[in-house]
Amino acid sequence: MIFKDMKKIFLLTLLLILPLLFLARDAQARALSAKDKQQIECAQFKMKVMSYFFDVSKPADQKQYSYPASCGPSLKGKVTMPEWFPQELQRMEAFKVVYIQGEGTLSEATLWYRTFANIYTFLTRANNALDPSQPIVLEQLSRGYVGNRINLLANLDRLNKELVRGQNVYNMKDSMDGRARAMLATLELMNREFYSTIESFTSPAAQKEDKYRQSVMAVVELANQLWSEFLSDPIPMEKPDPKIYQTTPGERLFSALLLVLGSILTAYAVYLLLRNKRDELELAWERYREKSVAWADDFNRQFLTIDVRYIVFGTVAVFALFGLMMGWSAGGFGGVFLFLMVTGVGVYISVRIPPIVLDRLKKSRGRKINAQLMDSLILLSNSLRSGMDIVQGFELVSHDMQPPIADEFGLVIKNYQLGTPFEKALEGLDDRVESRMLSYTIKAIIIQRQVGGNLTVIFSRLVENIREESKLEEKLDAMTAQQKIQALVVGIMPVIMLVVMFIFRPDEMISFYTTPAGMIVLFGCFIWIMIGMKLINKLGEVKV
Repeated sequence: MIFKDMKKIFLLTLLLILPLLFLARDAQARALSAKDKQQIECAQFKMKVMSYFFDVSKPADQKQYSYPASCGPSLKGKVTMPEWFPQELQRMEAFKVVYIQGEGTLSEATLWYRTFANIYTFLTRANNALDPSQPIVLEQLSRGYVGNRINLLANLDRLNKELVRGQNVYNMKDSMDGRARAMLATLELMNREFYSTIESFTSPAAQKEDKYRQSVMAVVELANQLWSEFLSDPIPMEKPDPKIYQTTPGERLFSALLLVLGSILTAYAVYLLLRNKRDELELAWERYREKSVAWADDFNRQFLTIDVRYIVFGTVAVFALFGLMMGWSAGGFGGVFLFLMVTGVGVYISVRIPPIVLDRLKKSRGRKINAQLMDSLILLSNSLRSGMDIVQGFELVSHDMQPPIADEFGLVIKNYQLGTPFEKALEGLDDRVESRMLSYTIKAIIIQRQVGGNLTVIFSRLVENIREESKLEEKLDAMTAQQKIQALVVGIMPVIMLVVMFIFRPDEMISFYTTPAGMIVLFGCFIWIMIGMKLINKLGEVKV
């Protein structure tokens, strides 16, 4: 008996709970009140009317509508197209925007029509969900909202796109006398609220109703905003009076006199500064002359005849020309200062370029001599075995080998023939050439001539060491090839991208890079590219 009573109580409880569960399932869609329903219906009417306004298939005289009661007593009477709109609609219909397969080429008017019709569909879906006589399937409702958002995104992307027609670029943001710019911004906000509506279906149960209502009502408010932006007058864009920028001949003459006077004063100030620093400048000039003589001697020792003045003054001239371009673009006293600053940087860099060039040449020449050293040692060893002395072996190498090692060994023989001790001539060779293995060879020859020894055995061991070292260097080159390629890419890719941008956007690139800011950016990029290449090369260097 008790068991039967418990069974009845369980069935009764189940019958009471099931309707509550269904109500809880539909609570999110029913979260909107009767007042919210009126606001939705009013926004729904406005979006429907706006879509009809952009529908070119409807005659203009039929586009008259009356406000519904849901819009309240403040909005009464008929709604007609603004006076400016029919002519603008014809232009937008003639302006073909995008081709869609299966639908043909769509005009700008069609895109706006689809956008407002899509918002109307969204609001209709939200309004129908409030009807208690219709069942609600949440999956179907959320799927419909997802479709609305996808359609809105597609239309927004097409309306925001700039179109090129011949030499002109058209921007649909400027349509409707500039009203489209504000309307597109509102549509971007509406797109976010579309997403919030979809997201509310996956929110926690305690937050679903509130999020859903806030999202839908935000769309309603934004729809009202679109309506007011369409019907309101655009912000007047008055062009400035050209007379504002006109100057009289007297004003231009006065400006020119000020510029000349300022340049003279600047030049006089520089003259006074240089006169006060006369002793220091003369000392610096003497040091530079001594350095230039030493640099010229070092270049001659590398069998290169280079006038160092071309390197120094050529660098200064390049920087001065670049500074002149920047100063001319900037104009005024700022341009003069910019020219002096860039030229000063050129002077600072120019006196540091000769030793850098010399170091590069010595390393390059040393690598070439290293590649010839093994064959030269074999030739020296064979000459010693045949009965020649070391001097005759050096002379044989200078005749039979190719430059640069033939030039270096020939210079040793010439110095020896002119009276220089052979050991001193070898030390001069060691000082001229940056080669570790050649330095070992020279030290071995000097020690052998002082204390004796078998040079042929020493040369054979040096040949084996050079062969092993060359194998190790080849292995290191293979292991560090990636860093070298990266350094090359770091230096080449920005130049390639700059060329590509100049090809596709020449006007914008020229207008930017002829300004002082553009020149500074270009100069800074060049410096940082050089620094990046140097750092990546350093990462790939392995000293053995």
